[in-house]
Amino acid sequence: MYAVRKTGHLLVGTDIGRLLCAITGWTAGLLAWRLGDRHVVTVEVDADVAARASANLSSVGLRPRVITGDGALGFKDGQPYDLVDVTCGVDAIPYTWVEQARPGGTVVLPWMPGWAGGHLTKLVVQDGAAAGRFHGECGFMPLRAQRHPDRPFEGDVRESQTSAAPSAFTEGGEGLAIAIAGLLPGVNGHGVTNADGSFRVAARDDESHALATFPPHGKGATVRQRGPRNLFDELEVAVQRWVAWGRPGKDRFGLTVSRDGQYVWLDDSSNPVKA
Repeated sequence: MYAVRKTGHLLVGTDIGRLLCAITGWTAGLLAWRLGDRHVVTVEVDADVAARASANLSSVGLRPRVITGDGALGFKDGQPYDLVDVTCGVDAIPYTWVEQARPGGTVVLPWMPGWAGGHLTKLVVQDGAAAGRFHGECGFMPLRAQRHPDRPFEGDVRESQTSAAPSAFTEGGEGLAIAIAGLLPGVNGHGVTNADGSFRVAARDDESHALATFPPHGKGATVRQRGPRNLFDELEVAVQRWVAWGRPGKDRFGLTVSRDGQYVWLDDSSNPVKA
């Protein structure tokens, strides 16, 4: 949501598929009911979904402004806004949302950097940037412009061994996931336990891929890597960095978005997490 005026808001959404057509416009409706129609603008990229949302809202007597467009571009009319509420997952946070919010305004979004799920994030806008902390796990459909189809990898497979234990990747929770996302931006992946008790860790970016398979109830794994980067090696270093920091949880991390980009920080925005 963006505030159209003081106490007003704009919702940035995403197409959520035909199965949810009966509740399309739900969040915008709740906001309009609470704040008044003229204070809420919702942006939807899919024209059919936008039309359905308008119809659903009108059917219950609510008429917030419904815009068909790219939510990543925000909506300039009526800025600056008090609040941007994003209902689709984003990795790279558009600076437009920061620009269109007033000083002291907030940006609330599902930050989904691609490593082990997403994180509800609240940022406060000040001095041309937005900074804030994480508030729990989440999972949302990604912003359409940030959906990247998997491509087949090329090149020879490099095989090696690691002496790590699966617990190195499973016991850190959101704190470890955020640390990895900050240290390895653009790298997607997760760990999963198989039915037979074995454990796999997979990581990839646009050109490289890594897969480590741990035996059931044991340490050590066979690692297979392909592409210009040794992603599993980089992942092990990231885990070691997190351990060296004292295994911080999510409450010690934050995120800053500025015109120059975005970065994760530890404890304070002056202490960025860097690879």
